[in-house]
Amino acid sequence: MQVKIGIFFILSFCGFAVYGVQETDSLQLICQKQVIKSVNFEDLQWMFRERVQMENQFEIPIQLDFFIQGPSGLQSKNYSFGAASDDKESLFAYSNMTDDPLLVWGNTLAQEIENFKVLKDSLANVFKPRGFRLKFLASERGLAMQMDLLNRGRSKTALSLHNFNLAVDVGIYRRGRYLRRSNLYARVGGLAKNLGAFWGGDFVGFPDVGHLQAFSNGADLVRKFPELTFEYIRFKPIYEQNYLNALARGQGDLVEDTRQLIKELTKNRVQKVCACSEAITIPVDLPDQWFEQFKGMSTGYVYVDQQARWVYIKTGDSGYFYPLGIYSFAAKN
Repeated sequence: MQVKIGIFFILSFCGFAVYGVQETDSLQLICQKQVIKSVNFEDLQWMFRERVQMENQFEIPIQLDFFIQGPSGLQSKNYSFGAASDDKESLFAYSNMTDDPLLVWGNTLAQEIENFKVLKDSLANVFKPRGFRLKFLASERGLAMQMDLLNRGRSKTALSLHNFNLAVDVGIYRRGRYLRRSNLYARVGGLAKNLGAFWGGDFVGFPDVGHLQAFSNGADLVRKFPELTFEYIRFKPIYEQNYLNALARGQGDLVEDTRQLIKELTKNRVQKVCACSEAITIPVDLPDQWFEQFKGMSTGYVYVDQQARWVYIKTGDSGYFYPLGIYSFAAKN
């Protein structure tokens, strides 16, 4: 199955930085070109996720073919949609081949999802004002729907806890009529918080009184499940731009959650292998027939030449060479 979604290209910086003590609270990374002593297939999954250009519509690959040319020779792995196990490498591959994070992370988050379900059931039992009815509306959604809501201004985040079935929208009804505004939403929020949930009415800058979620924000979720950085990292440019725009307006206090998320994503990628963002020319020692192995519209390819210190990343018709490097914290201004 091929699904088209619109998301944005991951931005980073490539080159060498000269600075003293690394800023561990920096929100920005630099991909420093250097000799890579060790690279594995999990690294290749990250490079594919971070470097495949995604600002336009694209077809999600249904197969990934990865290659590592290293000191011991050529290693290769093939990943097919739906064949993932619960190890991180397979989960990352599965994530690169679907637009539904819950398909990938449902087992990882199973206990959190169940706890949230129990909380919702408890809320329904304790909220019973006469003449009113509480309904749980939208809960789970895929990335395509989330991006559509974001683009239409119906959501403020690129990746929502809805995408992990850890958030729900609620509606209050009277005589079968949905109440868009009611003081009872505050009562729902108070009861939900007493049960351990987080209420959208408390959101700074964009309160959403009909929204409940299991974690306070995305940063909190990533702290508990660092592997979910793989899902959030593709949207880091959106969060960065929103944060910078708010700072420019003097509204940094409204995007503290965004700052925390960017900080967590940055922290989880530092000292990891990266494909630097600025593409390089085709290596001169590659014969024309080398590219024959990478034909195919529905397959994604990553080929690392560890000794030559470059990586070739391709999906669909487009393939580019990038320098290999290691992420480090950028110096704060």
